[in-house]
Amino acid sequence: MDFRLGMMAIVMVVTSLTLAPTLVMNQSAEANHYCTDYKGKSKDWIEGCKQGWYDHDHCWGYYPGKGDYARGYAVGWDKGSCR
Repeated sequence: MDFRLGMMAIVMVVTSLTLAPTLVMNQSAEANHYCTDYKGKSKDWIEGCKQGWYDHDHCWGYYPGKGDYARGYAVGWDKGSCR
């Protein structure tokens, strides 16, 4: 019985480690689509949006920069979530 529980725990850990990068990649793809779907936004705004989302998802500090980049960063930051 203990052997089965131990094996089950190992299988769950391996599965979790295998799927974790996929979840992070999906968030990056979602950020890319979300930020680029805004019509009429500059390249700086789009890049700021992606970076803000990424920074918030990775629990990094809020560093928006200036101009269009900063406005996009704020929108991306709002979509991200520190975990």
